[in-house]
Amino acid sequence: MEISNKNQFVKYFLLMAAILVVLNIVSRTLFFRWDATDSKMYSLSDASREVIGKLEDQLVAKVYFSSNMPNTYANSRRYLQDLLEEYQAYSGGRFRFEFFDPAEDAKTQEQARNYNIPPVQLQAIENDKMEIKNVYMGLVFLYRDKKETVPVIQTTQGLEYNLTATIKKITATNLKTVGIISEENEEVTTQNLSKFLEQLYTIRRVELSSAIPSEIQAIIMNGVSDSLKPDELYHLDQFVMRGGQLFIAQGSVKDFLQQGFATEIRSNIFSWLEHYGVKVGKELLTDAKCSKIQIQTQQGPFVFRNAIDYPVFPLIQKFNTDHPITKGLSQARVFFVSELSQTEGVKTAFTPLMFTSDKTGVLPGPFFQIQPNQNPMMQAFAFPSKCIAGMIEGTMSSFFSGDSAYSRKTDFIQSTNSGRILLITDNQFFNDRRGGGVEENTEWILNAVDYLTGDQELIAIRARDVTLQPLQDVGDTARKSLKWINIVLPAVVIVLLGFYRWKRNRDRRKLLEELYA
Repeated sequence: MEISNKNQFVKYFLLMAAILVVLNIVSRTLFFRWDATDSKMYSLSDASREVIGKLEDQLVAKVYFSSNMPNTYANSRRYLQDLLEEYQAYSGGRFRFEFFDPAEDAKTQEQARNYNIPPVQLQAIENDKMEIKNVYMGLVFLYRDKKETVPVIQTTQGLEYNLTATIKKITATNLKTVGIISEENEEVTTQNLSKFLEQLYTIRRVELSSAIPSEIQAIIMNGVSDSLKPDELYHLDQFVMRGGQLFIAQGSVKDFLQQGFATEIRSNIFSWLEHYGVKVGKELLTDAKCSKIQIQTQQGPFVFRNAIDYPVFPLIQKFNTDHPITKGLSQARVFFVSELSQTEGVKTAFTPLMFTSDKTGVLPGPFFQIQPNQNPMMQAFAFPSKCIAGMIEGTMSSFFSGDSAYSRKTDFIQSTNSGRILLITDNQFFNDRRGGGVEENTEWILNAVDYLTGDQELIAIRARDVTLQPLQDVGDTARKSLKWINIVLPAVVIVLLGFYRWKRNRDRRKLLEELYA
């Protein structure tokens, strides 16, 4: 455009200003981000967009983040701000956020404390010396008359999941209720698991001595080591018959780890499970791919502690990749498991979910010697992969249908078309001091509960945050070959480059001699 006078300059200036304003408005809702990660972990997921798009009223996030953060945590603020900007862009104008710096302002510090956002002490190296800093790094969501606080954001790992879960919780009108059935003592506790589940669900302790309350939609249950009383089994049965979702950790082995042995569990719950279509094997499985334990040995006056493989603690890396619960999982740790299979002649659908490795062993019962230095069978892995977790679902007829006493009760439910039982053969999988305390297992438990309650939006977000990518087992021969290639190849490449440069310099020198000799 040719500008030859003042009027044309003014028109050109106004036109460019109008274009910039329009582009700025459009870019607030239509923008593009190139995310090169496999899981698109730096872009807002479809599930988060759906959650933020369902807002019915104004949601406000007040972020209390100190500006004098140590360099290690500076990325957390940038990542958080990027996430909140994306939430705002997809909210249809119903979400906004504000950043506050409480570092120098006593009034802002008081506001943060009122929202239960505490100062956090962090170590930082500044001016060549170690310093301790008090910083704020939390936020609070305000929605109608409710508030939900995320008190500390120290890492970007799982941040989108935490934010979306908090938004779902604060905007929900009725939280779903999940029951936990487990004994609580010095050795068994589910406090850690309850803390994770409380992000999205109302948690209730349940006893089988009475009917399970109707508001409970799903139950997670640690295994039993003896038979249930008939009334207890009846209450569990009727919960499934009314459409309740059951996630049970029931193995066939009770361990006495400190004493070095385990015994077979004999319980009526196995007959109950077989009636609905799933059978727990009586043998104890071992696996060449396993966790390690520390053992103490004495050589003369010296005591040594060594880490050794413990095959009755399988390290699970083989999952059903087509099912939403296990899709995207990389690893789980289980303890004292048995094989899980479908009962013959039962019509419920069985879906296997988790498997041992291709080097699996079997220890016959009913008494199991579990000290590896005293039982050579613990090092024999002659069997292929075996299923240790799966789900049965479909039409189910009550276990008590043929019982004259229970089937005549006025509230007896005969059958269901939507029965569903998820089973893993680790008897203490929900114990915080066993499977429930293992970080890799938490994702799989939360996925399962979300799936059973019909709340699958967050499963996809959880799968994006890959916490562990186990190396592929390539075998001893390939490993040694790769090791020598890694040692020799760099030296060979350097020698070849040196030879190439020497030859190029020699050719150039010859050419110069021919030109100027």
